[in-house]
Amino acid sequence: MIPGVVTAQTGGQQFDAPNFTKYSLFVGGLNATHNSLLNYSPLMNGFGRLFMVRPPKAIAHMFAGGAANLYSKDSLFVQFKHLLEYMNRSVQGFTDKTLDAATPMQGGFAGRQVNIPTVTKDGTTTITIGVYELIGSPVYTVIDGWMNAIGDENSGLATYGGWISGGKDAAGQETRLYRRGTESANEAFAFNEANHTAEFIYVLHDRSGAQVERAMLLAQCYPSAIAQGEVLNMTTGQHDLVTYDLTFQCVPYRSPIINSIANDLLKQYRIVANSLNLNPELGNAVYADGNVNLFRKSLGEIPFDSATGTLVGNIPAYDQTNIAKTTVVTPKDINDGKLAGQPGRTIGNANGWEGFA
Repeated sequence: MIPGVVTAQTGGQQFDAPNFTKYSLFVGGLNATHNSLLNYSPLMNGFGRLFMVRPPKAIAHMFAGGAANLYSKDSLFVQFKHLLEYMNRSVQGFTDKTLDAATPMQGGFAGRQVNIPTVTKDGTTTITIGVYELIGSPVYTVIDGWMNAIGDENSGLATYGGWISGGKDAAGQETRLYRRGTESANEAFAFNEANHTAEFIYVLHDRSGAQVERAMLLAQCYPSAIAQGEVLNMTTGQHDLVTYDLTFQCVPYRSPIINSIANDLLKQYRIVANSLNLNPELGNAVYADGNVNLFRKSLGEIPFDSATGTLVGNIPAYDQTNIAKTTVVTPKDINDGKLAGQPGRTIGNANGWEGFA
């Protein structure tokens, strides 16, 4: 943190290398030892999170079917928002920041000039969010409806899906231009940029997913196009997954407060991604309802161990002992041994030779 100075990195992760200047870095040859690496851990891109922090109120209202379902998980707009945040395959469109030098000061016999800097500009005016389309076309439905609600392609007028206001009533509340008899007259929105634009926070985070490296607020966002060819074009024998690159107009901002809010968002919506913590949610497939000690009958009966004839598994099935055991034998007559091997004779009980009484 730089004392007394606000920077674009204030509120985000800070460069922490107190011994950085002690090392010659690449000039002296790569030093990859522990103490050296403590001072230059490289930044890696491609780790970004997108949050729609302020949905377009009129559009969200329109796809929820009214205020009662505005934040319901069944709202198509809430589902679309979730798809943008958790199923995007790319976020692109960020361009260079420049300090304009368009005002030259020129003079002298040689006509030399010096360019005087004027104002810093962020050239980002659009962002493109890459997504996959799903069966039922939720992405197309919302984007087409969002654009058409702002300016209908036939009339050119704003409709907000029927929730457009026709003016204020005597109490100063916005009133529906048209409505069904069962709907509230005051559930209406005046045409206003604030009512049909969204705000996103885009965060570049570290490898842990917990620390903000860069954050930007993208304000006054609205979709400017959706490609139809990805769905409607047909080439014989070719069938691809449908993808969209959704282009949103935007105005970018950055500040320590935006960084701080982004940090809170990362903490609140951090994804636990340790593969060893995976819960496959097989409870309804393996166990009887409400009891982890009983297995579902669909898995079949538990077989007996063929060796022990029990269900005890790999614990000892029988009591075991290593106490010495003596076998008591009855001495034989020496002639029993001498006669062994003769036809009809086997070594056995002296009183029960085969062929003899």
